[in-house]
Amino acid sequence: MQLNSDLYAELPVTRLRLRVPAETIDAILDATCLEEPAPGAYQDMLTGEAWIEAFGVDGETIERLSKAIRAAASEAGVDGSAPVERLVLPREDWAESWKRFFRVLRVSPRITVRPPWEEYQPESDDEIVVVIEPGMSFGTGLHGTTQACLYFLERLAREGHFERAVTDFGCGSGILSIAARKLGFRSVTGLDYDLAAVRISAENAQDNGVADVPFLSCDVTTDPLPESDIVVANILAPVLIQAAGRIAASVTPKAESALILSGILTEQYPEVRAAYESQGFREVEARTVAEWTSGLFRR
Repeated sequence: MQLNSDLYAELPVTRLRLRVPAETIDAILDATCLEEPAPGAYQDMLTGEAWIEAFGVDGETIERLSKAIRAAASEAGVDGSAPVERLVLPREDWAESWKRFFRVLRVSPRITVRPPWEEYQPESDDEIVVVIEPGMSFGTGLHGTTQACLYFLERLAREGHFERAVTDFGCGSGILSIAARKLGFRSVTGLDYDLAAVRISAENAQDNGVADVPFLSCDVTTDPLPESDIVVANILAPVLIQAAGRIAASVTPKAESALILSGILTEQYPEVRAAYESQGFREVEARTVAEWTSGLFRR
């Protein structure tokens, strides 16, 4: 299956909005902070009216965000009869709207993510700062799957095998590829079927001083896959299962090689794990953040 990446890049984004009492904003945002794209808040300083807002590009994400906002609002005492409004936006309008909600975030023990419009000074020499402009692609470090992948990459970096090559399937904004290079891995490649993601990832790599990381268009279900010592596959569970044989074969047959699987709802994880166990991998560690579970595997 080869998707039309140019068409995908122009898909509209749905804005979800729920009017809430201003005093409930903090409680609702705290309850939904691990969603991605994470909800944000907007308050009209003239009228005092306040809203919770979130953005999604696919039906599953839109429904998930809508339910999460409604549940958090109800818990905060907001009238349950108030609807979560939906408005379809051109994708470029969403890219500008998203800037209201993307702030500096410590996403793992060593890695902090910041947007280019936010200033930030690292707290220690060991801290790694990744500058991400999401543009028309998703991937800011807010999502539990991204955070788990960064955790596993840090674990592999602590082992000290920096000569290992890394491939990042489903690179999105390039956040994992850039972080891997900044962690010290000598060779990193990012792949995505979305041409917008490839372009944005390359721009983000340039801004982070790691322009030597190449980003290429690739469909993991049909295209030839490069072989690497560490493979990060942060993709939807059905695709991970469909392409299990291909992704497994892209991991070099070395004792120190590793495979990180992510993008998986917790209830889907056992099926994904079984698909890769049948390819000769064993789970080393699983990590669950919110409703998402990711795994580190070795042969």
